[in-house]
Amino acid sequence: MKSKFEPGDKVKFLNQTGGGIVTKVTDDFIFVQDDTGFDIPMPAEELIRMADMQGAGKLFNKAMEDHLKGKGTPLPSAMPMAAKVSVPLTPEEEIKQLKNQVANLKDQIAKLKKQLSHVQQQNAQSLSDNILLQHQTAPGEAEVDLHIDMLSERPGDLTPHEAFEIQMHYFRLCMNHAFANRMKKVTFIHGVGKGILKDEINKELKQYDNIHFFDAPMSKYGVGATEVYFR
Repeated sequence: MKSKFEPGDKVKFLNQTGGGIVTKVTDDFIFVQDDTGFDIPMPAEELIRMADMQGAGKLFNKAMEDHLKGKGTPLPSAMPMAAKVSVPLTPEEEIKQLKNQVANLKDQIAKLKKQLSHVQQQNAQSLSDNILLQHQTAPGEAEVDLHIDMLSERPGDLTPHEAFEIQMHYFRLCMNHAFANRMKKVTFIHGVGKGILKDEINKELKQYDNIHFFDAPMSKYGVGATEVYFR
């Protein structure tokens, strides 16, 4: 279903003060840039498009826009009260506004994490085979070596970027299989190198809600492995 909002639309928040300009539209959220320049993800049902306002409200906003742009007829005597919206916020008001934005963002992040977890579970269930069987070290545990010579028959023919993409693809595949087969622990051996592979793996692991991960024991792996525990 096509959203009734488009980038560039002026909107107001339905259940809280504030509003702004639509910068991006996705299937789940409308991103609204407020007067601080910050993009806030909002559900479509919590927004009112300025163009949808009717009657006096619509005429009032049009008159205000013309007045602020220095054109049109002077505002009626009752309208100067609305000019207060352009007065700088007091420190207390600014803090309250920022707290409202933080609370809203926390709520949207929680929804996004829940959606991510649901999609991950769906993807895991759609996988028909389990590559972790060949890496299994004990019931519910596996050890995956991500060194490129373990994943490619001709590692010398690959560019660094190609090798990295193969390693990350295999890592993601193993994570999906781990969820699908209710694994307890998977150890990924990524090596040391320049730390690029480890950093990217850690970055992706932080997106999961239902795992814990730590550096694997140095006595066994040095500093080149990460252990992932599944709840």
